[in-house]
Amino acid sequence: MVSHDVIVQGVDVSGRWQDGPALLSMHDDDFPARFLMDLKAGAPGPGSSVETLTTSRAAPVTLYQPVHRILHIAMVQLNCDTLNCPRLDPLRVESAGVVIRRVPRSKGADQLDAPPSAWLKTADGQFLWKKRNPLQECDDPDPARRPQLQSGQPELDRLLAMQALMSAATEIYSPAFVAPPDVCEAVGRTVVYAVLPTASSDVSTSPPTAPQYDMGALASGLPLLLLAGSNSAPLQDGQVDYHYMSDEFANAKGATSFPPFAQALRMLYAFGAFDDNPQARALLEALNKHSVYFQTSPPLGMGTFYQQAAQDLMDYDPSSGGPAPVLTMPHAWDVATGPDQDEIVAKFAALLQVSSNKVTAPRGRFQDASRQYRMRVFLRIKSEHPDCPPKLAWSRFSDPFRIAAWHECAGRTQPPVPLPDPTDPNFRKNAKPNCSFAVPAGLMNSMNTKLTDLNNGSPPAPSGVKLDWICGFSIPLITICAFFVLNIFLSLLNLVFFWLPFIKICIPFPVPTPANSGDDDGT
Repeated sequence: MVSHDVIVQGVDVSGRWQDGPALLSMHDDDFPARFLMDLKAGAPGPGSSVETLTTSRAAPVTLYQPVHRILHIAMVQLNCDTLNCPRLDPLRVESAGVVIRRVPRSKGADQLDAPPSAWLKTADGQFLWKKRNPLQECDDPDPARRPQLQSGQPELDRLLAMQALMSAATEIYSPAFVAPPDVCEAVGRTVVYAVLPTASSDVSTSPPTAPQYDMGALASGLPLLLLAGSNSAPLQDGQVDYHYMSDEFANAKGATSFPPFAQALRMLYAFGAFDDNPQARALLEALNKHSVYFQTSPPLGMGTFYQQAAQDLMDYDPSSGGPAPVLTMPHAWDVATGPDQDEIVAKFAALLQVSSNKVTAPRGRFQDASRQYRMRVFLRIKSEHPDCPPKLAWSRFSDPFRIAAWHECAGRTQPPVPLPDPTDPNFRKNAKPNCSFAVPAGLMNSMNTKLTDLNNGSPPAPSGVKLDWICGFSIPLITICAFFVLNIFLSLLNLVFFWLPFIKICIPFPVPTPANSGDDDGT
């Protein structure tokens, strides 16, 4: 028996073929039965659920996520690379799958001619995008099915294979399926299809790249007290406690010069300037090259004063019951020069690169909606010789595509959510709480605190009896309240963003009556 290769070409429902896999789109209703029915019917008619996406290298097509209720399918046909290219026997396909690889990017530009990166799971369970060189592009996604080193000694071969698998990475793929025999017979082709996974719960475990800060942009965002120039002493010789960290409280007390200091202190605190790491200590040392002066006590380094202010005003817990620390504000501050500012900004940038690792979360597989991807189908074909292992056949890469973010509109209208009529006496009569929350005593005390006390930063008054509560709510009424609040805020924010025509469209609709409330077909 003579061995021959397998030709893998893209094909759409109507039988038009192309080099790379064909990209199809359909609603997620009744898949795969509806898809196979349309495939078997051949040329799609007006009622067909399947649409062939027009792709090109220059204009990437957009694929949607499952939340949009749209499926995307890759489809190829298999032929024998012999005279007249007969279709491949479907029974020779042992297994198949589809991989999605990401187009590499350099300096903000996508490199379509470079080998795309594969989404891999390493031997220790980590996920990451990794560039593939041309020699790795056609490796089997499963490392256990890749050719292993052979020494001629069975035991040594086993040890070599074990060693290789201990460090090998698996490429994540989705299964592909051969169309049923009756479908293949009806269309006269051996067709393989796969649903493209446009959403994934996999998260990259590789550490995110530290952000690179522009010194000029960073300097423009720092408070005046941390920049060069002569600044008036905020609340000169005044005494403050944690209440003054509320700008409303400070302004109400006439301390209108204090909020700039509070802004600087909050920024230092949030950026991690008082943490125990080399970058934080370096920033405080740069600040301590300048001093603050008091009328009745020795001067302090500026960094030391900010650190003391953080302990008294930021770290104090009002619920501890202890007296609130009182901080005396300086009488005068040193003047910083341009080089001083450059040093402080540089120390800030170094600190932010370290602090960003605490808040920069790893990125999901398809999280960046600006990236482009390409996919290809692989097949494991049984050999004509029973004793030979299956052969791996790959399709060509598809044209590039992008995956839409979850918030993008896919053009498919979702069914409306009916809201009850709160003016209807029957609804009010039957609107009983249908959802309950277990509320701790401390949270309930906070909820019962006066709004003015919350604005002033006053803790809730201790209650004599500490009881937890169970609070019941009516979900329909909560939805109506949220609808009112949403409309209020949309109207307010529309003054700034002018987005109301795009985010809210209300169309009058006649109220159903007994005469016209039946089914459209009269059944």
